[in-house]
Amino acid sequence: MKTERTLVLDIGNRFAKIYIVDGDNLGGKWIFKRANPIWLDKLENIAINSKCKSGVIVSVVPELTEMAHNTIEKSGIDSLIVGASIDLPLEIDYGSPKRLGADRIADAIGAWKFYSDIADSLMVVDAGTAITIDLIRNNKFLGGAILPGFNMMADSLHSGTAQLPAPDSKISPQFPGKATEQCISAGAIAAVVGACEFLWKKFMSKTKTGKLILTGGDAKKITEFINLEYIEDPLLLVKGAVAILDNFRMEKKNV
Repeated sequence: MKTERTLVLDIGNRFAKIYIVDGDNLGGKWIFKRANPIWLDKLENIAINSKCKSGVIVSVVPELTEMAHNTIEKSGIDSLIVGASIDLPLEIDYGSPKRLGADRIADAIGAWKFYSDIADSLMVVDAGTAITIDLIRNNKFLGGAILPGFNMMADSLHSGTAQLPAPDSKISPQFPGKATEQCISAGAIAAVVGACEFLWKKFMSKTKTGKLILTGGDAKKITEFINLEYIEDPLLLVKGAVAILDNFRMEKKNV
């Protein structure tokens, strides 16, 4: 990471996360429920007091992206919005790059930047509201798969059926489940872990060396059950965002 302080804003479906990156260290972290508008006021206050000169926005909520960008710019921080249309250090081999989520881009570049020296292929699993599973090989983002996250699976079962209960995140899975809630939890774990292991076989069938990188708020639920070697990196998106900013600045200097 860079030696100067950088503000990274991650706007997800459930949370807005603000990070201050200070060289190779994390100088600060704040997490807010994204649906609560107070986080924008907090963002302005944090940005003003951050001593950052640069910022990066990784957003999957388009209607909030420009609003957050304006808030950060007002504080005197020059900020970059991550997307496939800007200069990126990784080739994007994807059918519709403009529709590729900024979080998937940042994750992929973070994985490529920090782990491509130990494997020729990388599979990145980001376990959040949705779970994205992507492949990076030969300095290319090659796409992947998207499936519902743990909570979304349980929510859909509750809303789409007459008798299945609302999800309770405190219920641990049991195999076999001895109560309906345990069965739902077990099903979600089986679906996600099974998808990861299935896609690992598909993605890595033609590779010499591969690494599985796990990130996201629900990554721990996967690590407990998956039968694959993995690296867990909760700051993968942040690392990727800073790498994107570095590359963008370098490209501007070379123009």
